[in-house]
Amino acid sequence: MPETRTALFVRIPASRARQLDSRAHSLGRTKQDLVNDLLESALAAGEVSGVEDGPRDAPDEVLTLTELAELLKLDDDAVLVRVHSGELPGRRFGGEWRFSRRAVLDWLDGHDAPERRPPGFAGSSSSHIVAHSVEGV
Repeated sequence: MPETRTALFVRIPASRARQLDSRAHSLGRTKQDLVNDLLESALAAGEVSGVEDGPRDAPDEVLTLTELAELLKLDDDAVLVRVHSGELPGRRFGGEWRFSRRAVLDWLDGHDAPERRPPGFAGSSSSHIVAHSVEGV
């Protein structure tokens, strides 16, 4: 029984696409079979790094302020301005900030509706109340 296939869309240089078309035609095979064979060979030979290692090479899910600033290519102060304004989701643990990589990437993509932020995130009504009460002291 043949293995179930899934669709894969990739962009490759036009010259490589022409080579793939030509090779598939000359061999009388489909491009998907050629790509599958090439990928299988490369993985078996260890030529594609990181794929066989899986989640161990995945980036940290929780970021420090400095790690987030590096990810966003901003300085720490620019990130803190966005955190304190409620624009960027983060949680404070004692004197340190922590950020969910997924929440930050959602924010960056524009998928961060404020009503979906969990309690305790910067910018929620509770953090504004705390900020106001501290300022008033």
